[in-house]
Amino acid sequence: MTYQVKELLLPDGSSPYARWFSALDPMATAKVTIAAARIEQGNLSNVEWFRGIGEYKRRKAETKKGA
Repeated sequence: MTYQVKELLLPDGSSPYARWFSALDPMATAKVTIAAARIEQGNLSNVEWFRGIGEYKRRKAETKKGA
């Protein structure tokens, strides 16, 4: 199953997402782009649902202790 990620456009045509996204550093931009692509492909493993609304939760990579 695939999904379509849609961007919210306000009545004046502005996009809060675009404003937020354009302020990200290159590493964060890449991570957000990859996350959106994974969601579109149906990978919802990092999405937490509450009353029909999904929130993407980025999980931090675990580090080895004592390494």
